Amino acid sequence: MRTLVTGAGGMLGSALVPALAEAGHHVFPTDLRAPRGSLPESTTPILRIRSAGFSYPLGRLDVRLPHHINDWIDRVQPDLVVHLAAETDVDRCELDPKHAHATNAEGALHVASACRAAGLPLAYISTAGVFDGEKDEPYTEVDPAHPINVYGRSKLDGEQHVLSLVERSYVVRAGWMVGGGDRDHKFVAKILSQLRAGATTLYAVGDRWGTPTYAPDFARCFGHMVAGKHYGLYHMACLGKGTRYHVAREILRILGRDGDVQLVEVQSEFFRDRFPAPRPRSEMMRNDGLTRLGLNRMRPWEESLREYLITSFPELCTARAESGAS
Repeated sequence: MRTLVTGAGGMLGSALVPALAEAGHHVFPTDLRAPRGSLPESTTPILRIRSAGFSYPLGRLDVRLPHHINDWIDRVQPDLVVHLAAETDVDRCELDPKHAHATNAEGALHVASACRAAGLPLAYISTAGVFDGEKDEPYTEVDPAHPINVYGRSKLDGEQHVLSLVERSYVVRAGWMVGGGDRDHKFVAKILSQLRAGATTLYAVGDRWGTPTYAPDFARCFGHMVAGKHYGLYHMACLGKGTRYHVAREILRILGRDGDVQLVEVQSEFFRDRFPAPRPRSEMMRNDGLTRLGLNRMRPWEESLREYLITSFPELCTARAESGAS
């Protein structure tokens, strides 16, 4: 399929774009951060896969501008649109609701409207943040969504626009995203940054639960789902659950740093000044929809995290081996 991807320059796009290309898609990746005026050739896929990895120049697309989306669809003539573009900074959304709504809700509306007009299927990537966190067990696709922050509300609005406007649509909720390498600005990257800086004591929250989601696993699972044209609402997270404390503990264990670095479990109030937006007590999810279809290929998050650290940060793993850690 000829596949147009918005927001392809982020951590999920860095895994999803090459996975789709390797599956045979002609991928046209776009992002707001691309140079102005960059547009694709009308008949040639942009992505270039190299033997030692991949590289792809991004075309510029701002989903807040309907004419940008229409122009790309007219030029590319895609068979599928994958909408990744979003403002995922929860605290920025809380401080600037207008920006969050314009990017996440109105952006999804513009993309969905363009797909409806062109008769195209649309895949929209959403979040576990649409839930209020009051459930003790993992959330499934049939649980009602009740966001407690601006980010969650803006993403839920995006879901509703897609499902109401595009008959052939996928809404796929991811959990705590892991992956991206040098594009990673989330929790794992912050822990690794502290370790590189020589930290001997780390603090991690232990009263907020979630389900880590490894971007390459998500990309592979997503590819199988769209190949079968299984439209609908899905959860797509790694197996298992944990808190940020559990994730940090596993990072230290994998790197062999659990002996020389102290990890302190704290309550979320500890970081209130740094992260002011309210967050759900639980963002745990279970992939019931994928399981029913026999498509749940997501691995336990501990296994995926280990792969991520070994493949994306070999220097940290080399340091571990040289120190004699087992």
